[in-house]
Order: sequence, then structure tokens, then C-alpha cells
Amino acid sequence: MFKVYKLAKENRETIDTLLADDVLGRQTITYKDGANYGYSSSYIVLIEGSEDIFKNVDSITHGTLEALSKSKQQEVYKQLKDEENNSQNGMGFLFG
Repeated sequence: MFKVYKLAKENRETIDTLLADDVLGRQTITYKDGANYGYSSSYIVLIEGSEDIFKNVDSITHGTLEALSKSKQQEVYKQLKDEENNSQNGMGFLFG
């Protein structure tokens, strides 16, 4: 399961809080500048993990993360995965 959130740039320390948490820190957490995804004043935060962990996200981040709509989550998730795949393919091309 995954969820995509936006995070105001002035709340950057929230990412450190997520990564430092015992449970959430073991999940796949990716963050990028939101400008490439239509959110110029925010970071985009992707969290991938079991359904249970998402119950803790709001309490740990004190509401600083705002979940995108379901359709925007799908759209941004696809963009992130396409970028990831393209970069992996590029590395394979470079190193054979």
C-alpha cells in the first residue's frame, strides 16, 4: 500500500521525524521537491508500507502532512515510479 502527501517546505523537519520513528522509519519513504509535480511550495512525500502504519502517520507528524486526493496520489505515484525506473535503466546503460 502507498500514500502520497504534500508537506510545506517550512515543515521539512517532519521528514526527519518520520525517518527517526521506529516503525515508520523502516518503511519506504521517498520525498522530492513538489515543483515537478505541480506543488511548488511543498515537498511530495511517498510512503510505502503495510496498511497499519498509516494510522500512525498523522499522530507522529501532528497534521503537517496533507494526503493528496486519490486521483492525484495515483498520478504522482506513477510519475515517481517512472522516474525511478528511468534512472535505473540509465544506470544499467552506463555500467552494462
